[in-house]
Amino acid sequence: MLPAFLIVVLFIIGATLSRKIDVSISLALGALAYGLTALGPAKFLTATLSAFNQSMAYVITSLIFAMALGYLIKEEGEKVASGLLSLGPRAAAFAIPAAIGLLPMPGGAYISAVVSDPLYGKMGLKSHEKTFINYFMRHIWIPVWPLFQGVLITAAVLSVSVWQVVEWSWPAALIALTSGLAVGLPLVKRVEASGRPRDLITLWPLAAVALLSFALPLPLAVASAYLAYVIIKKTPGDFILKSLKYALNPRILAIIIFSLVFAEYIKESGLSREFAESLGAFSAVAIFTIPFAIGLATGVEFTFASLAFPPIAPLIQGPSLALAFAGGFLGVMLSPAHSCLVLTREYYKSDIVSVYRLLARAAVIFTALSFLFYLLILY
Repeated sequence: MLPAFLIVVLFIIGATLSRKIDVSISLALGALAYGLTALGPAKFLTATLSAFNQSMAYVITSLIFAMALGYLIKEEGEKVASGLLSLGPRAAAFAIPAAIGLLPMPGGAYISAVVSDPLYGKMGLKSHEKTFINYFMRHIWIPVWPLFQGVLITAAVLSVSVWQVVEWSWPAALIALTSGLAVGLPLVKRVEASGRPRDLITLWPLAAVALLSFALPLPLAVASAYLAYVIIKKTPGDFILKSLKYALNPRILAIIIFSLVFAEYIKESGLSREFAESLGAFSAVAIFTIPFAIGLATGVEFTFASLAFPPIAPLIQGPSLALAFAGGFLGVMLSPAHSCLVLTREYYKSDIVSVYRLLARAAVIFTALSFLFYLLILY
């Protein structure tokens, strides 16, 4: 099964990088091709139907309400910036993209770029420096924030709770934060700028989701926060419809569905056992590099969870999941296909080579800290 899997992944990578086929289509074609090849027609049909289960409903429902909530909150970008500026300008330079990064929106770095730009302008940051800080800090939550698709998919793939995933993966987020600050802090200058602390209340829906998720299933927690926002803000009906239309993005839904279908095919084909047997002697390298390669190829925050995690699942149960997320995170962040990188560069009119110089510095620090963490938990 391994050759078939590698051929399919190479197809998805090549098709995505060619920019001629959208990742949602290449993923669907690749997943179906692998399923038919590895399972045969009869078992293929059974596995396909099995993928449409409670876990898929959980992931899709959570994502839809999260994206709808994000659409509503983005209209209050100025207040978000004002509230975070009350923490201090240097802190706000990193906190603004990080806070807006809690909203799982495709290409959402464009929103944080717009909100951050006045502050970055006062600091005299160059365009590639603005791009790096906004882009990198927005994504530090990928391994841990329950609304990110990768966390939801990982919970489904590993058959554990979302909070178990967070318990295992949080070091990857901490390493991402440390790497971003190590490169970004020397760039950020002290300036006079003030905000209104009371505007921090704008972030209450995010806090509500986090708190409710301890008491309710995540889909209900996000839906409750969305409904509360609509009621409290007296959101007009047409704006509610726009938020739901935005959330029901066919491309994103297709990626989620076929990611989970692909995971089911991989599970049923026994590929995980084959990978574990082949790479068991090089577990650390496999845990990091397989998600890295898929993240680099696709540039989508959650496809590495669905494509890389199923075959290496026996190797990543427990704290080593942080190393797997680290590989996927770094691959996604370095991918030229990442929509957030494309949109942020376009907004700030930055030079790609200069941006990659800063990303490369962060990547070196990030990789070193990731493997240091792995060695510490191993020994």
